[in-house]
Amino acid sequence: MTENTCTPPSPDQRRFLGIREAAERRMLDTVFKAISDAAAEVENGIRDARLAFEPTHQDYFTFTVQQVAFVRLCGGDPETLQGGDPELGERILGNGRHIIDSYWRGEKKDQLA
Repeated sequence: MTENTCTPPSPDQRRFLGIREAAERRMLDTVFKAISDAAAEVENGIRDARLAFEPTHQDYFTFTVQQVAFVRLCGGDPETLQGGDPELGERILGNGRHIIDSYWRGEKKDQLA
């Protein structure tokens, strides 16, 4: 069995990765805060309007972000869900299946044993 190895990144590549990872972390922090803020906004609006509805859970807004991002990644219009590339969509779904199988179901661990 051979090992897959990667060349260590150069100093410039490490700096680039650090810059990109910091921007990614800030972006994700912003998205997660926006999801939390949206759920709080709905909860406050329901309370202020004295409506007898359960507040919208943060997962609803997380799903909204996921759906819009998926459609945009596939080249579609998130408003109409039209115009996306089905082959690209399948590759994205395949990536999700890979995460499930490799990290959550442990199939990769079972194959190595």
